[in-house]
Amino acid sequence: MPRVLVVVIVAVWFVLIAFFAELSPFQSPWPQQRYRIEGAEFAALSGAQIDGSALAIETADDNEGALLVRSVDIADAADWPVLRYRFDALAPTLELALVYRRADSPGDVRTIALTRPRGGVGSIDLSREQEWRGTISEIGFAVYPVAQSVPAARAFRPFRLENVEFWSPSWTGRLAAVATEWSGRRAWSLMSISALGPDSGAVRTRSPVLLLAVGLVLTLVLLLQFAPGQPRRILHVMTVAAVIAWLLLDLRWSLGLADRHAATRLAYSGLDWQERQRQLPDADLLDAAQRVRAVLRDAGADPDRVRLLVDAESDFVRARLIYHLAPARTGPVNLVGWGGAHFLSEPVFLALYAQEAPRYDAAQGLLQIDSELALPARPLLEASPLYVYRLGQEAAP
Repeated sequence: MPRVLVVVIVAVWFVLIAFFAELSPFQSPWPQQRYRIEGAEFAALSGAQIDGSALAIETADDNEGALLVRSVDIADAADWPVLRYRFDALAPTLELALVYRRADSPGDVRTIALTRPRGGVGSIDLSREQEWRGTISEIGFAVYPVAQSVPAARAFRPFRLENVEFWSPSWTGRLAAVATEWSGRRAWSLMSISALGPDSGAVRTRSPVLLLAVGLVLTLVLLLQFAPGQPRRILHVMTVAAVIAWLLLDLRWSLGLADRHAATRLAYSGLDWQERQRQLPDADLLDAAQRVRAVLRDAGADPDRVRLLVDAESDFVRARLIYHLAPARTGPVNLVGWGGAHFLSEPVFLALYAQEAPRYDAAQGLLQIDSELALPARPLLEASPLYVYRLGQEAAP
């Protein structure tokens, strides 16, 4: 194979990497300015102490996490688009977010979810964030339990904030941000785990899968165009390249799966099966479901056979509450509506969770659903955030 062809193929791959990393030809290869803040310069609401130049957070706050803040004077956020953050011993059961205030709206706290880096040092290109502009007056980090998959009470582990750096625009900073996104540690979420991705909510970079696919296709085109007389050599080279590409994707997928399992092991190791069943990320919903079932029994109804309408503050909370109420014959109000409360001959019950307090008229025995609908009802439980009613004419007092 001609050496010139090898050089061309290597050059094509470098150009592709630059394109997929979205490098600007008008930026410096290295940051011209750096603004470093030691971890010890941050303040925590509780549970922290200075450890050399770092800030050690030993205990969680009331929300089972930590909030670290520091006042800054960044005159123009556009001059400092790259954030480098270094944490030590940040548990896989915890998530991380940047919080900041702008001088033009000091009462508003803005947040940006950060990727947990694989090597302790992470980077993010804030120039892609629309709200990162103007004068920045305060920055900080919010550390909190992974939502929906980790029990909040078992998520926190001590960690250290070593330092933070802001960089001026550069290729190095952009490549570091892309590397963090491509190799970062991910938590369990409501998305599937896929080697072809994406498997996280925020997509800040172009796909590495597409980079490999385009690179392999262009490599094949160049080989066929400039080395047509070596079909066996071309087949050998492309086979090796395809295997390497697939192994890289598989390694990335395997590391992601291992990261997720590490969080599960940390949260549930040492607990027997019964205790694991009680230590749920939504233990409050499990408790609410158990209270609903107890109230139904006290009302003379069979919790497993009752007709139960369910509503809650969000689709996720509603779905999880219905899950915990199984095997009751539940119906989410947003899907089945209120018709069943009018026409079914058997008793119908209603469970409301984490919503605005229902308007119940005790004198008339009416539950005001909205401005146009009121249903005959009798309260069985009214203890915020949980409300349970029996609906229908026979239920009214």
